[in-house]
Amino acid sequence: MKKQLNLICVLIFFFVGLSLVPSIYSMSNAFMDGFEVGMSQVEDVHGQETTNISAEILTPMTLSLWPKSLAVTSDKLFNHKDQEWYPASHIQTVVWAKSKDTVITRYASFLVLIGIFFIIKAIVQFYKLINAINHEVIFDWMNVRRLNRIGRNLLISFMLSQAYMITNYWEATRLFELEGYEHNFWCDFQPMTLIMGLIALLVGRIFAIGLQMKEEQDLTI
Repeated sequence: MKKQLNLICVLIFFFVGLSLVPSIYSMSNAFMDGFEVGMSQVEDVHGQETTNISAEILTPMTLSLWPKSLAVTSDKLFNHKDQEWYPASHIQTVVWAKSKDTVITRYASFLVLIGIFFIIKAIVQFYKLINAINHEVIFDWMNVRRLNRIGRNLLISFMLSQAYMITNYWEATRLFELEGYEHNFWCDFQPMTLIMGLIALLVGRIFAIGLQMKEEQDLTI
């Protein structure tokens, strides 16, 4: 039984870590690319008025789009394999907006980093829970608290990431209006951490009810 439990835990750790790779990869790439582009832009405007520098620097912003009509495409893509153009529609696009217009989104991006921190905290609590179960400490109030911490950390991470998505969506709708497209918030909605957090809280509540029933039975004996 312990081998099966440990195998399942290894798989959970592996796939949770794998799920974080796209976010970490995209954030690190965006940071490096933004830093390089920002430095080059600062060098280009070097010698100009300092009041004009911030207006010239560009910041990447993600647009979550949905075509107003799937029957009509307003864009095309060139296929190098057959050297032909194909009609296409963009669902998610990165645009470079003026930094002075994206101040809120740039600061809100730190919420994603904080959210990853809370996911790591949840993973640590999960490791402690599995370690306790391996030592045959299962129905214990400490495990209930660990499950509650896992659930809270995952819910906080979900709220932080969604706060960033809402901020990005709001600024995107404020700055851009594209022909043939409308902004779509639900493309960025990722409920997995919400679901896992609620499941952890549910299991913790079940453990708590079981412990309360056990304590009541012990008192009646």
